[in-house]
Amino acid sequence: MRHIRSQVEVLSKRELERIHQASLEILREVGIRVPHERLLASLRTVGAQVQDERAFIPEKAVERMLRECLHPRVGPRRWTRHDGPVQVTNGHEVTLLEYPGHNRRPGTLSDIVKGIVLTNALSTVGWALPIVVPADVPQPVAEIEAYRLGCLYSRKPFNVYFNRQSAPYLLRMAEVMALATGTPKRSLGLDFGFGIISPLRFAADDLECALLVSEAGFPAGCFSFVTVGATSPASMAGALALSNAERLACLVLMWLWGEIGGYRQGFVEDPCMLDPRTLATSFGHPNLTTLAIATSQLSRFYGLGSGGGGLALTDAKWIDYQSGFERGLGAGFCILSGGGIGNSGIVGPDEALSLEQLVIDDASLSAINWIRQGIEVTEESLALEVIKEVGIGGGFLDREHTARYLRREYWHSPVFPRQTWDDWEQSGRETLLERAHREVERILAEGDPPQPLVSDQVAERLETIRQEAWRDLVTR
Repeated sequence: MRHIRSQVEVLSKRELERIHQASLEILREVGIRVPHERLLASLRTVGAQVQDERAFIPEKAVERMLRECLHPRVGPRRWTRHDGPVQVTNGHEVTLLEYPGHNRRPGTLSDIVKGIVLTNALSTVGWALPIVVPADVPQPVAEIEAYRLGCLYSRKPFNVYFNRQSAPYLLRMAEVMALATGTPKRSLGLDFGFGIISPLRFAADDLECALLVSEAGFPAGCFSFVTVGATSPASMAGALALSNAERLACLVLMWLWGEIGGYRQGFVEDPCMLDPRTLATSFGHPNLTTLAIATSQLSRFYGLGSGGGGLALTDAKWIDYQSGFERGLGAGFCILSGGGIGNSGIVGPDEALSLEQLVIDDASLSAINWIRQGIEVTEESLALEVIKEVGIGGGFLDREHTARYLRREYWHSPVFPRQTWDDWEQSGRETLLERAHREVERILAEGDPPQPLVSDQVAERLETIRQEAWRDLVTR
């Protein structure tokens, strides 16, 4: 069987249905704030009651959306299959964590280029973001500058977090790239994803930007972003009911503006918590992993495919046992429950991006993908003839079959070496962080500075749009 299967659940069928009904009750009786006249008008057409900017969404509208857009609801199923590798996107933070001093500093455009070189080389990064918000350019054009670099150098689909102000320039750049590369707009990488402002309200600019992006032919979607104990109840069931209500509201609005595909495969919700003693934000609390498992179950319940909540993150500020344990715990349970995994390379709860951590996360996810392959059982891999030839008390090291299968079925990473104690001492007692930094240096030495992947004509068109953005948003 060339895949693994699993059954990790925290909710019974009855509990799933009760959470669903509680979420419907929230939407029906509390409603949701939608400060956008066009969307409010669309909500009225599907039976929502509207008072000012508040929409009360009836069950029939949710059920119609689920019926028309998603797979039939199947409830919990016995096994979750894991076909294909896990792929993630890298983190996008305000500060970069420097090696070896472990100091945070503002990000720059040159950091973004290095991040692109790195993500180009990492197999588990399926689509890329600028690793930092560049502080060496004015804020209104920071996303535009970052996206231009992605267009020039990224071998992966590239996206940026943006807003209504910068959207027209980014969409024009994306149009240039789609035309130049022959890539469908929906596969190019640029999309607008935004979190609902919990509890139960949207921002007007976000909704306007979503419609603008969707009408231009690019993906646009929203997601729940509760902070447990602050913008949602502290009880796990209450937080799940509220976040699920917000998720259903997002799906209804996405349905109304013609977007539903982004929730079919691998979507990741993004809850966090507050520590009640310090009020510090937490990404690594075990409650979040429990919520992620539950969200994965709800994803299947609604027919959303292999989506769900997933955080393989940590609250640790150092690459230490806490960091490895919290990341591994989150990643393992999220994968085994059928969910996705969030951004890699993040240190702390969105407090910095580390190139070394990005390399470590890539190696860790590579190992998970290796496990997900399962075991190939064929006549050749059973090795019966070899076992018979070696017989009792023999050895397999000198066999051609052994060499062939070690190349095929032995996972290896320079970040996680297998060596004796003596070899480790002779190599200077190199730590995990030192090995990761050495790998970062190797990748950058081979690829930095990168060569543009587009023609001079395309680069000139991108530069023209960049200059227009500066003129309109900065110098005007």
